[in-house]
This record gives sequence, structure tokens and C-alpha cells, in this order.
Amino acid sequence: MKHIATAVLVLLAAQGLSTHGEARRAGSGRSVAHSLSADYQEAAQKAQSFEEQIKRLKSQSVEDRRDAIERLAELADRRAVDPIVGMLGDQTADIRAAAIDALGALEDKRAVDPIIGMLKDKTEFVRSAAARVLGQLGDARALTPLIGLLADSSSSVRGAAAIGLGMLKDPRAVPELIPRLKEPSPDVRAAVANGLGGLRDKQAVPALLPLLKDDHPMVKVAVALALADIGDKAAIAPLKEAIASEKDEEVHTQLNEALKRLEAAREQT
Repeated sequence: MKHIATAVLVLLAAQGLSTHGEARRAGSGRSVAHSLSADYQEAAQKAQSFEEQIKRLKSQSVEDRRDAIERLAELADRRAVDPIVGMLGDQTADIRAAAIDALGALEDKRAVDPIIGMLKDKTEFVRSAAARVLGQLGDARALTPLIGLLADSSSSVRGAAAIGLGMLKDPRAVPELIPRLKEPSPDVRAAVANGLGGLRDKQAVPALLPLLKDDHPMVKVAVALALADIGDKAAIAPLKEAIASEKDEEVHTQLNEALKRLEAAREQT
């Protein structure tokens, strides 16, 4: 009813049937002017805020620099890309990681090469952030560097590289990831399964199936979800067997959800 009433009022105003038509049109003009003024003020405030945040990037305070980076990301102004790239050389690891995250939020391809350079950062969580954001940016230039990161000394970085490769959606990553399912770290095995699920390549299924019997719940769940993402009906029977033998109630529930998704995918195909 509200939509109909609004339509009628618009029609009446257009036809000039109201006895106060001119007044209403004048009022409408003021409303448009007010709206334009508000838009201008908002734009001016954003411009002022942008300049303020750029200045704060040079603050001696780590908290100020981090806050400025985060606010620039929120403003979503592509002019911030180059200044934030400059922050990748900051002496504080937290700032470098915040800059990487901000560049990911801005989604500008100019950041790809500088972030690739951060894969060699001395700090683990900075390298992990770089791997994740490169996957998010989805640029093929990151493929080879991320594959190289699968051999990083840090398990968290190797896991981030696997997830990043899955986000790239490049099938060339599949044969590089499959051997990593034998990683000693369960976190990495789960991350590799996640990456393979993102790639949705059926050649990964035979390597994933044995991990439905992994000793670590997170790995089993990650593998089941990956199988559901890939959508190969050959995984249905093994997944049902895994569900039947699973004693952990939460894992059992997660495996069941994965099975439902897999069966639905089979029906759609």
C-alpha cells in the first residue's frame, strides 16, 4: 500500500493537481539544494579527512600510524594506494601488516608487486598477511611467489600460502598443493585442503579422501568441506563412511553438512 500511495503522490505532483503545487515545487527545489549541499559537505569532509590521515602516516606514534592506515582503507579512496604502499617499509611489523590489509581492502592491482615483495618479510605474520591478501587480489602474478611460499619455515605462513593459492583460482596450483596434504602440521593440512577446495579441481579428490580419517578434527572437517566444494560424486560414499565412524558430535555434524552440500551439487550437475 505504501508503494501505491507514493506513486499516486508523485503523479499528482507531476500533473500539478495540488492547490499548493507551486509551493511544493519550490519546497522540492529547496530539498534538492539541501541534498546537494549535504553531499558537498560530505565530500569536503572526506577530502579533509583524507588529507589528515595522510599526514598522520608520518606520526611518531605506532597507534596513530595504524589508525590512519585503517581510516584510509575505510575511505576507499584509491589515492591512498601509493602512500600506503610506502608504509610497507615501516620499521614496525604491525604497521606493515596493517598496510597490507588496507591495500587488500582497496583492491587495487598496483599493490600486487609491492605485496609480493612482502612475502620475504622477516616477520611471520606479515608474510602470512601478504599471502592472504595476494589471494584476495586474485592476480596471476602472485602464483609463482605463493607456490614458493609453500616451503616457508613457518607453518602459519605455509598455511596462508595454501589458502591464498586457493583464492587465486589458478589450476596450476593444484599439483603443487596436493603433496602438501602430507604436511606434519595439521593446521597446514587443513589449509591445503581449504585451498584445494577453492580450486575445485577433481584431480585433488583421491589425495583428499584418505584425510577423512585424519587424527585431527580440523583436518577432517576441512577435507569434507573441500570435497563438497569440488562436487565430485565419487566422494559421497567415503564421506558417508567417515560420518558413520565419527564419534565427535561436532565433527559429525560438520561432516553431515558437507555431505548434504555434496549431494546437492551432484543433483545440480
